[in-house]
Parts: sequence; structure tokens; C-alpha cells
Amino acid sequence: LPLGVATAVTVLLVTVWPLLNAALPDTEPVRSGQALRVGSEGGYEAALTFERGGWELYPGSSTADRSYLFGRGPVELTVRSVVPLEETPPSATELWQGLGRTVRAEDPDARLGDPRPVAADEGAPGLTGPLAGDEDGVAALYPSPDGGFAVQLVLSGPDATPADLAAVEDVIRSVVFSEGGAA
Repeated sequence: LPLGVATAVTVLLVTVWPLLNAALPDTEPVRSGQALRVGSEGGYEAALTFERGGWELYPGSSTADRSYLFGRGPVELTVRSVVPLEETPPSATELWQGLGRTVRAEDPDARLGDPRPVAADEGAPGLTGPLAGDEDGVAALYPSPDGGFAVQLVLSGPDATPADLAAVEDVIRSVVFSEGGAA
């Protein structure tokens, strides 16, 4: 009997699990105009909005409030909420250097270019700059008002259309911080 149960469980896992996995969608559509909370720390929370349609969330590659992977055609947008380990909040420039180390960990050939100041539509100050590597792209980061965390956005993908790039720019500029996050 124990051998029969073990065999049945093994057959179930080997045959049914892959079929179930194949039947479930890899992506979830993101509604146009949908706001998504992407992190919170120290009394603030951050959200961004997808004004244009065509975005999809990859739930298997995402972790709520910490890391998200979105796609729109040939474009991938990775959004991360990062909490600095230092007791004194790092400057935006130091956070940019940390983002550079993160992208190199994922792609040893990746390099961030020099950052330039950027402001979100709601006024949050940040940095943005070019990303060169296996796939060229753009990176941006926005520190929270109290420096307790930052939102990092990395865009990459070959063959991006002007509409894809405009949709990404809309998302990057949509980052907003509000009081009321985790204390």
C-alpha cells in the first residue's frame, strides 16, 4: 500500500503538475489607468500607474511590494522597491551606484551611464540614465521622501517601438509617494 501511494503521488506530480502549469497563464493583463503599489517603508508607500494599455504582469517573476516584472510587446520593465541597509539614508547618487551593481549582477556586461535628474509627474525627484549591455535600455530610480526606500525601474528589450517607449516613459514618470506606508 505505501508503495502504491508513493507511486500515485509521483505519477500525479510528474504528469498532472506540468499540465496544470501549462494551462495557467504566464501573464496577467494590467488595466489601463491601473495604479499599483510597488513598495512601502518608514511611513511612505510608492505606487505607479499604467496609463496606456498593452502591459502585462508576470506574476511568477514578481513578489508583492518588492519586485515586479512587466512586459509590453518586446519591452520588459522591472520595478523594484529597495531598502538601504545603512542607518543613514544614502544619497540618490549612492543609490544609482547600487542600481549599477544590481544590473551587473544580472548581466555582467551591463553598465549604467551617467545619471541625470528627473522628476515624476507628481514632483518626486529622481535620477535616470542609459543602460548598456546584452540589451540596451533605460534605468530610473526615485528615493522616498524620508530615504527609507527607493523605487528602481529598469527597461530593456530589443525592437521597442516608439509607442512602447512612450508607454514606458509614462510609467516611469507616474511614480508617486504618499504617507501611510509600513511604519
